Amino acid sequence: MMKMMKRSLMSSLLLLFFLQSISGSSSNSSPHIEAVCENVQDSYVDKKYCIKTLSSDVRSRGADDRGLGVIAAELTAAKAVAIKSHIEKARRKARDGYGRRRAEAALQIFSDVIPSVQWAAESIKGEFYASAGAVLFVALDAASACVGVVELGKAADEYVNLALLAQAIAVHLH
Repeated sequence: MMKMMKRSLMSSLLLLFFLQSISGSSSNSSPHIEAVCENVQDSYVDKKYCIKTLSSDVRSRGADDRGLGVIAAELTAAKAVAIKSHIEKARRKARDGYGRRRAEAALQIFSDVIPSVQWAAESIKGEFYASAGAVLFVALDAASACVGVVELGKAADEYVNLALLAQAIAVHLH
């Protein structure tokens, strides 16, 4: 009887620890992420979006402010790469020369912005925050420059939100 109670108690404790680990992993935000997001929320960045975005990247768990800025810039670059791929598909599917030229214009914009945003991530790593912030500020215009040229849909908003986040963290670090 005592053995069964011990097993039951042990099973209950294991279940409790398991449930706590599951609930903890659904909210990966650390107090550090929350503090950074609190500091940048005045820069057109929603605090909840900031926390959700940074927490979604496993590298953010042990990252300092600079590391979070690098992550945000790298996420922005990755979104720009995805948009460039989308534009390349639109160019291939264009029905006429006019549509193809429009897609080529948008492709040129995102082909230029990708290395710029990657450079900004490297600049944040190297603690050149003002330079990174300036480049990210300019990179914000890439999606709006393509409005009416190529349909980017939700990806354009996602890109702008990521660029705003990266730029806000770079400015915060400066």
